[in-house]
Amino acid sequence: MNDFALTHPQLNLIISQIISAVATVLLLCSVQFKKHRTIVMIQALAAVLFAIQYFMIGAYEGMICNLVGSVRNAVYSLRNKNKYVDSAFCPAVFSLIFLISGILTYKNPVSLLPTFAMIISSFVLWIPQTQKLRALTYPTSLMWLVYNIINRSYVAILTEILNEISLTVGLIRYRSKKKT
Repeated sequence: MNDFALTHPQLNLIISQIISAVATVLLLCSVQFKKHRTIVMIQALAAVLFAIQYFMIGAYEGMICNLVGSVRNAVYSLRNKNKYVDSAFCPAVFSLIFLISGILTYKNPVSLLPTFAMIISSFVLWIPQTQKLRALTYPTSLMWLVYNIINRSYVAILTEILNEISLTVGLIRYRSKKKT
């Protein structure tokens, strides 16, 4: 037998981390755009890729949250174009969906971290002010960081660290230039 041959689990892990890396690039780039619609659409695509990655490593709570999150972000791209999306009812509906998915996929308290992160982000991403969106994303990023550490999602751990840096850069780049 060839000593250099990869086993199925090893190959699965490598592929999942590559997919996660592509999603990371998309996520980090997303908060550098000015338009809310661009940010949420790029994050929708990143969420689909993260869902695939979480499926591959058996972290099903993260997978479900990212799949629902991708739909949520696509819907949010219609902000200021659709009266239902503009209603506070919209993030409340998505929060309820995340809560139900969290109950259905519950394994332990850690498995609820993605649920809570996505409930919070349902309201954060709904806010059309991009600076507030960037600032309020910090707590959800920290929840995902803990979840990723526990699930050994190596690239996703790096993603959240870089996400915090990218959020900070975005906040600084687009800070108000008001004179005091």
